Amino acid sequence: MRHRLTLLLSLLLFPLVLSAAPKEGQRAITEASLRAHVEFLASPELGGRDDPGEGSRIARRYLATRFREYGLQELPGAPGYYQDVPLVVSRTDYEQSRMAVRKGEQTQEFVPNREVFFFPRGGEDADLTAPVLLAGYGIQAPEFGWDDFAGADPAGKFLLIFNREPQDTDTASVFNGRKSTKYSNPQVKVRIARELGAAGLLIIQPPNNGLPPIEETLDRHRRGMTDPIIQLAAEKDAFPVFYLKESAARALLSEDFDLAAYQRGLDENFRPDPRLLEAVDVTLKIRFKEVQETGSANVVGYYPGKTEEAVVLLAHHDHMGAKDGRIWYGADDNASGVAGLLAVAEALASAGQTPQRGVIFLSTAVEEDGTLGALHFTRRLPFPAEKIVAAVNLDEIGRDASTQFRALQDSTITPEPNSLMMFYSGQTPLLADLARRENKDTGLNLILEPVLHFSGSSDHIHFHDRQIPSVFLFTGFHADYHTPQDIPEKLNYEKMTRITRFTYGLIWNLAQARPRPVFDTTIREVQGTGRRYGS
Repeated sequence: MRHRLTLLLSLLLFPLVLSAAPKEGQRAITEASLRAHVEFLASPELGGRDDPGEGSRIARRYLATRFREYGLQELPGAPGYYQDVPLVVSRTDYEQSRMAVRKGEQTQEFVPNREVFFFPRGGEDADLTAPVLLAGYGIQAPEFGWDDFAGADPAGKFLLIFNREPQDTDTASVFNGRKSTKYSNPQVKVRIARELGAAGLLIIQPPNNGLPPIEETLDRHRRGMTDPIIQLAAEKDAFPVFYLKESAARALLSEDFDLAAYQRGLDENFRPDPRLLEAVDVTLKIRFKEVQETGSANVVGYYPGKTEEAVVLLAHHDHMGAKDGRIWYGADDNASGVAGLLAVAEALASAGQTPQRGVIFLSTAVEEDGTLGALHFTRRLPFPAEKIVAAVNLDEIGRDASTQFRALQDSTITPEPNSLMMFYSGQTPLLADLARRENKDTGLNLILEPVLHFSGSSDHIHFHDRQIPSVFLFTGFHADYHTPQDIPEKLNYEKMTRITRFTYGLIWNLAQARPRPVFDTTIREVQGTGRRYGS
């Protein structure tokens, strides 16, 4: 509430200056043009736009041609609208990789994907040896009064931690009851461990939660364990994460150590209990094969404004390619977002007015394999970072879908028509105010969710991490996601037209807003809708 009052006071003292988006631009956004873009990008000829691959190269040429038609300018470092993204492709050599546990004078070796499992997203051949710190759930959550590393030094150590989070089965848990918080996400635990200087994570299943063996929870990862690994050529510092069966975990602990009692102590006392395992160290031997250098490209165009500042509108153009002889067309994911981006670019070119700030149109590469194009862009910006005032990401804006994550597996869940989810940097309340104003004309069921720490896997996270106010527009979850059934015929083009017009108006207002949006790091709490997206 305090921050809302601060915002209201600032608006009274420094009234927000806006102007409606030119109607000429609105009229340029049509169902026919959006459908044409989607049908080209999700056509059989592009083969699912695997990246790197021929389909994604054709998509990039299509984008660059449209940018040229709309009169967009090139930016430094992106000649011909292409910003090169150097990549390395490899596969994990599981036959040559090992995990060894030395306890006292004895050493026990484990072959990956029998009693230990790992699925690296990249890195180089490595031999790592370090002591082991038993560190509860591997969580630092000051808002919940929890620090698994209190009184311990995790730097340079492998962290043996439980999957999930404290009091996971307790409806009264401060960790959101039985609903998971972001801290149950392994990627959040990786981020915490890396920031503390740990050597890697060793994750085990908590024995008291009634969960299936950890190997059964890794089926999705195991199905893709022989797939190629794509990584940025300059970012090969992968952080090792191993999942251990109970038998492998026992090799680290003393014979009389009661793992279930240890977990009970954490949960019942709500008190972390980090312990350095005496006379124990772990050696990881990680090997890769079929290593080759390759590349892709982001497609970047610039519509100049009256000042040197700019807003970024982005959407990824890659998808999953073909598997087992079937094309995964990626109409919603994310031909829809790219179509929206192109339509907004054409609308600006048709507006007949110049906004205060320019607009950078960014179509990113290799989003499906780790948001690598967006990461590369934010680390090698062709535009001064301090001049970028906001970023808006379009990713899957074409369907009537559900806000419930389980709709990915359950096609019987009723879609929510007319809905658009807008996740945005909670540090910038102005984003929600601008969206509400714009939605008065489009009449969408706009679901506004402020987020202080994005942990998802779409491109806006890299802008948010640089404290650039960020927006993620998304129509929801459906069972055709990442399947061959994500085809152009299933998109709702009337709704998509309204979403694109909403986006055009939002971009225009971000380009016009005075004062500029601010990323306020003093905001530590936000009030969302209370929806449970994971249930």
